[in-house]
Amino acid sequence: MTNLLPSFIQLRVIDTKAARSLPSLMRWICLIASMAFFMAAPAIAQTTNQTVPKKPSAQAHMAPSTAEPENAQGYAPPAPPERAGPSEADRGPAQKHFILASDTDDLASQDDAETANTPSHETIALDKHIRIPKIHDVQNDSSYKAANNHAFQGEIDYLNWGAVTQEQQQARRGHYFTITWSNGGPSGDFVARFQYRQVNSKAIVRTLTQKMPHISGATRSYFAVVDKAYLAYGPVSSWRFTILKGDTVVAEAKSFIW
Repeated sequence: MTNLLPSFIQLRVIDTKAARSLPSLMRWICLIASMAFFMAAPAIAQTTNQTVPKKPSAQAHMAPSTAEPENAQGYAPPAPPERAGPSEADRGPAQKHFILASDTDDLASQDDAETANTPSHETIALDKHIRIPKIHDVQNDSSYKAANNHAFQGEIDYLNWGAVTQEQQQARRGHYFTITWSNGGPSGDFVARFQYRQVNSKAIVRTLTQKMPHISGATRSYFAVVDKAYLAYGPVSSWRFTILKGDTVVAEAKSFIW
């Protein structure tokens, strides 16, 4: 059939397979190069961002390390300091009015313990113008049976008002005396004295005093045995309240068994 075609028509066979393989090879080369570039990029960035560490200066001197003790659990914590009576933080609004006996003493070790705080002799000249109409006492103690009375419970709640910690509650625990008295004569300076015995210390007499200047008309004196003194010696078992003008007793009231 080739011979039948005209001479001016010439047919050439071109190998298209080789022509097609060249672009495909170039695409593969570009793809491999791109993958190599993206894989190397984080390493290049990390190398670029790294800074050269600074050498420690001669002044930066670290203290030598110390070893822990072998029995670290064997060291007891320091003991808290012993309280010397109730502090101002332990006292509520009621306790600020009271003359308080809050600490223990050494009277039991003395030979004259029963009479150590009792005057051997004193002048008594009762003044009819000075009266002691009322002596009221209450025990701020969970064992106090009269606390079941609502009136007494209200008073106890007032004594305990503001007590939150165990130390504050212990500082309020005790036997409280509120003594009402009056001076119907001229204004004068007096001393209110409260002598008392306690259940556990039996015949030992202890004394609390309070200066009362410029007293005219009705007034009150407040005494209480609280905290350590109350826990050690117990509630008051007998008492004697006297009002002194100078060294002279001008008024007196005492319990039945005094």
